[in-house]
Amino acid sequence: MDYREIDKIFHRDGYRLAHQFLGEEITAANLREAIQQLYRSVDELLEAFLGRTAQEGRPAACKKGCSWCCHQAVFAVTHEFLFLHLFIEEHAGKPGVDKYLGKAREKATITSRKTPEEQLLARFPCPFLEEGACAVYQARPMACRIYLSYSVEACIESHRNPTDERRFPALFEFPLRAGRMLNEGFVAYLKQSGLKSAELPLEQGYLSMEEQGQTMSGWINLAHGSL
Repeated sequence: MDYREIDKIFHRDGYRLAHQFLGEEITAANLREAIQQLYRSVDELLEAFLGRTAQEGRPAACKKGCSWCCHQAVFAVTHEFLFLHLFIEEHAGKPGVDKYLGKAREKATITSRKTPEEQLLARFPCPFLEEGACAVYQARPMACRIYLSYSVEACIESHRNPTDERRFPALFEFPLRAGRMLNEGFVAYLKQSGLKSAELPLEQGYLSMEEQGQTMSGWINLAHGSL
């Protein structure tokens, strides 16, 4: 399998998807619809992929209640933070926003003091992890969607011994590459349209968006010089 060619294909698909839904005039409404379609596309792709691997005798070990990976660093980009903000506002209201802001601030206080290398090795629960499950599962960023393991034991060992280079989670490579390149292609179109995107640890990015009062409309208007 030529992964370089696969990377090009999915990067192009992400770019085309953004162009299809956003066109020449980006609005908060069509940006949100585009992000939803991006997530649907990768979810459908992964469902088909995991169905095939299960038939081949190597099923995914990931399931609800298994949250070892929810204690490690997760990075996301601007449009994902804004989409997450909308989801929480609509499904949890102000009490939910306040709760998750508090948990994000608590984790960010720890992680923001670490170097990028140290953050990758740190193990702290995600602000959105509740009773062993993701409270924002439908709006979880791309990095969470494509992190799929076929060995719980490997995940446990990686969690317990993050500095041991011999212990890696047993991850499916195809989802990691396909999802990452879809997202990068999507971001490439946004940047071409003037929307500057930043990549940050999940808790830091979400906290930053909330504290700055950033919204999709505000982000778009800033790019177009409307503010």
